[in-house]
Amino acid sequence: MASYSLLKSSSFGLENWCLKLQPSYEHGLLTGLSNGEIRLLDWDTGKPSQKVKASETAINDLKVIESDFVAGHLVSSASIDMVKVFDMRTNDCIAKLHNETNSPFISLDSRHGLLACGTELQGIDAAVHIYDIRKWDTPLRSLMDSHHDDVTCVKFHPSDVNVLLSGSTDGYTNIYDLRQDEEEDALHQVINYASIHSCGWLSPKRIYTLSHMETFAIHELNDKSDVLKEPQPADFGDIRETWNCDYVVDIYPGLIATGKTEQGAAELRISPFKDEKVDIDNGIVIPHAHGDEVVRDIFIPAQHSDILYSCGEDGCVKTWKNKQGPLNTPEGFWNYSQKMNVLVDDDKQTTISPEEPSIIQKESVTTKPKKEKHKKSKKHSTKSRFKPY
Repeated sequence: MASYSLLKSSSFGLENWCLKLQPSYEHGLLTGLSNGEIRLLDWDTGKPSQKVKASETAINDLKVIESDFVAGHLVSSASIDMVKVFDMRTNDCIAKLHNETNSPFISLDSRHGLLACGTELQGIDAAVHIYDIRKWDTPLRSLMDSHHDDVTCVKFHPSDVNVLLSGSTDGYTNIYDLRQDEEEDALHQVINYASIHSCGWLSPKRIYTLSHMETFAIHELNDKSDVLKEPQPADFGDIRETWNCDYVVDIYPGLIATGKTEQGAAELRISPFKDEKVDIDNGIVIPHAHGDEVVRDIFIPAQHSDILYSCGEDGCVKTWKNKQGPLNTPEGFWNYSQKMNVLVDDDKQTTISPEEPSIIQKESVTTKPKKEKHKKSKKHSTKSRFKPY
């Protein structure tokens, strides 16, 4: 018997994939669609209450500004033409962000008063642009030379305002020290793993990488001490057999969501994830969660963790209730409120409370001639597993 029962379902059409979920507890649950719309769903009814036409093409990524999931009212969307920022209270577009090469935007993150935007490869450039959310007219900084294929994932460090991570289909996950002037100096660490579907922070100094080939690893963040310390990663390899799945939806605080798409056996599985261990035996399975279609994203509210929201390529956002009770999932991988400097030696680690990030302003780097892009050997060029366009 399934552990979850279906409470509500909102359909946006079989040809209109639901690609991403973002919560704003004060306003509703946001979903980005492959027809370029952003829909806001009412928490109580599960039905759409607002619609924003953000693009003529798919919403590649969706992010509440500042990751303010409690009261945040600004939401950013990435699509082929630009990044747009909307005020959900009025449905007004308050910012339209382009880039000089007209590269499509495919990844977003926002914390510490900043918005980071990753682009597809255009010519020789695949860039990360960083904006101050108080001033949208021009980027604070653009990292142009560190990736040579699509930037599929960007993540600010939740507790260190000066550290940014980016992952790409070029096989590299980069960690930047944004206090450094030159991009070459800012590139603090490069993890060479595989074409990146998703990457992020499991703890202040632990980084996960999930590839498009369904391989998974956990890496240590290097510090700036005189002695180089880079232990071997915990490499799980191809996890499809060991995790009993065909694909990984993503990595979430306290859990990992996986899916199967085999005919007659399509399912969504929620497996506990703690201390870098995945507990498949105690996972919860929802058979045919989205028919035979791929699940794109899930969300479990920390305050009501017996409820699960899922969205998928069947064009539906569904609300489920766990019959076994709350999962007690955390809101984050750790307590993000305590600020720290994670790039110092562990012996010198201190907490900090900076008012603003020390990010180098764009004006200080554009006066210097641009260096020729470093040509790395291209090992992995696999594009997104579930690209909607």
